[in-house]
Parts: sequence; structure tokens; C-alpha cells
Amino acid sequence: MTSAHDTIGGYLAEHEPVLVLWHHLAGIVGDGDSHAASLERLTLPAATIYLVGVFEGQVVKGGFRQFLRGHSGDHAQDTLQALREVGAHVSVELLEKALTVFPDGVAPTTREQRVMLIDQADLADPTFFNAFDELYNQHVDSQSPHRVEKTDAMLLDYMKEHADVRVTY
Repeated sequence: MTSAHDTIGGYLAEHEPVLVLWHHLAGIVGDGDSHAASLERLTLPAATIYLVGVFEGQVVKGGFRQFLRGHSGDHAQDTLQALREVGAHVSVELLEKALTVFPDGVAPTTREQRVMLIDQADLADPTFFNAFDELYNQHVDSQSPHRVEKTDAMLLDYMKEHADVRVTY
């Protein structure tokens, strides 16, 4: 990774601007496995980019169940808004459907509550999340030949729209 930049636009000259910025943001927020991981230092556009990246990584690695069961699920509602902000409509629709496992479609911010509700849903219907995972893999995952949602391009456009915004407060 090259040096950190003050503004989002500073990353646009990098070879892979979205990836370089995301790694910088991850370093600011924390390792992602810590309860102390915080988005507070990031500006709203920087947090949006970070959350979309975390969502993609978790869903690609282990599906919606993994995203919601892990600490990434602490920010499920913020992630939903971040996906809306960048125009990731397919991901928004799939996450909204996955969130129906929770009362009123809102994921609890405490991991213990989320895991308990997910475990209950898994007992009732062990395949509940599978359809969302399959649709994501088919329509969003960068490895799919049937991909209709290109979040990497959306994030790059989002970076360009917010080029003058600082990364942190």
C-alpha cells in the first residue's frame, strides 16, 4: 500500500484506488474482529466506502449469515444505508430480505442478540440465507459471469463524487 491521503480524491491516482482506500480505512477503524472497532473517526463518505467493502468481503467469504453473525452485523443498518448511498440496489434488496430474520427487519446492534435470533431462524429454516447467498453470488460477486451489480465501479464513482471530502475528522 502506498501512503495515506487526507482526502478521498487523493486515492484516485492509486493503481487500485478503492482497494487502497479501503485498506487505509480498515487500519483506521480497527481489525474488524474487535468490539472496539469504530467508525467514529471516518467522515460519512469514508464510512460508506468502508461499510460496503466489509459487506462485500463478509458475504463473499461466508454469506449473509456470516455478515450478520459477525461484528460486521453490529453495523447492519448503517451498511444498508451505505449500500443505498452508492446505488447498490441488488445488494440492498438482498440485505433487506436477510434482515427479515429480525423483528421489524432491524438487526440488533449487540452480537449476542443477533446470533440468538439467527440460530432460532436456522432451526426453523436452515436454508433461509442460502437463497440470498446464491443470488448475491450470481448477480453481485465479481467472479460471476452473470454479474449485474458492479459495486467496485459504483465505489469508484462514489469516490470521484466525494473526492474533496476528508477521510477522517
